[in-house]
Amino acid sequence: MLRSIPVPIQSLSRRIPFFRAKLIHKRLISTSLYHKSESSIESDLTKGQDQQSRFLEEYKIRTLLERPIYYYADKELPKFSIERLYEQSEKLSPTFILQNAQDTIEHLLAYNARRLKEFRNLPYLVVLNPSISESYSIYLQTMSSLITASLNPPTTMEENETFAKDVLSEFIDVHADTLPSLSKGFNEVIDLINPKQITHFLDNHLKERISMRLIAHQHIQLTKALNGETTYQKGGKYNGVIKILNIPDVIRKNAELINDIFLLKYDQTVPIQIDTNLYPINYWSRQDPELALPTEEELQHFPYIEYHLDYILSELFKNSFRAHIENEIEDPVQITISISKKPTSYLELRIRDKGKGIPSKTLNHIFDYSFTTWENNEGDSYKTLNVPPGLGGNIVAGMGYGLPLSKNYVEIFNDTLPDEDGVITTKGSLSIQSYYGWGTDVYLKTVGQ
Repeated sequence: MLRSIPVPIQSLSRRIPFFRAKLIHKRLISTSLYHKSESSIESDLTKGQDQQSRFLEEYKIRTLLERPIYYYADKELPKFSIERLYEQSEKLSPTFILQNAQDTIEHLLAYNARRLKEFRNLPYLVVLNPSISESYSIYLQTMSSLITASLNPPTTMEENETFAKDVLSEFIDVHADTLPSLSKGFNEVIDLINPKQITHFLDNHLKERISMRLIAHQHIQLTKALNGETTYQKGGKYNGVIKILNIPDVIRKNAELINDIFLLKYDQTVPIQIDTNLYPINYWSRQDPELALPTEEELQHFPYIEYHLDYILSELFKNSFRAHIENEIEDPVQITISISKKPTSYLELRIRDKGKGIPSKTLNHIFDYSFTTWENNEGDSYKTLNVPPGLGGNIVAGMGYGLPLSKNYVEIFNDTLPDEDGVITTKGSLSIQSYYGWGTDVYLKTVGQ
């Protein structure tokens, strides 16, 4: 005989909605399957399997990378300096390039692991932001490819050429457009994280990003030189990324590039005027002047990394050119070049515009990340034009990373360790002096060797 078991009314009230929902869910599934064709069902199943496979693959990669990330993140790196780039160029040979390939992999692994560790130190909700999560995933992918390369380092010149073209070039390309996504992400989570924590993260992130790309570029250029794709001089200083540049030519090239952009946007261009020798050739050394006059080469040629200088100049020209156009200034933007040779090679540029200057409240934040008067609606003549690399040539106003990143490019070779007298040498600086109502001077100083 069956006995009825009393069920509390409260229990029924909880269960009935559940059973109803389950029944409705089954009916919806059966109805949708009834109306779908067999090919459509198979397509959905295939997509689901693909998504599951990608998730499992990514999860597997993340799990396998845990230990290497912490191992490489704690690894010490040699002091980064311009002298080291010269030394690599002077030692270039088939034996050296193979050893340098292994060193390049190890150094990139260490920098990459540091970045991943810093991402993980951010608040959890910040890392969940889709844009920030995208940047994090890119670093995971490059970590995986670098570890694969470390297991099979180049042992022949042919393998090294493949390594340079495939692994390193891909590394540079993948990281070329990460800044816009990162900038967008931090703007979206500004209420979830302390601004000082953002500044600390970005300071280290941008500096190490510059270092990573420079390490990769250096090995690629050394490989090209050894393979005869570029000029190779045994024992020479300029086989790598550092080349003797004609500074006026570099200035004109970047001015023309920005003017092309402004011609599309404003239907106007801004003239420039280039002067040389703001200071005498022995200014920095404080030595007695030489009787012989400096040659044109001494006044205009300087050893440096061209793509670094291109980025810095393009960002500075965006600001000064726009200031002239917004204020209808017809005078040229003046660029003065000063080059010193002894005892250390220095380049100093002064970019002077008459675009009515920058108010003090704006000037105090000009190197802050994500600060742009374009977004804050603080006027026209001094709108910052900071554009992360990779956003496209026709974009003028950006997300506020251009000037801070330019400053990091200039300061990348600054000494971080004191000398015998306990003095820390400043080899690069980017400073701005502005007289509101008149114009702005930007001073760029960097070391060559």
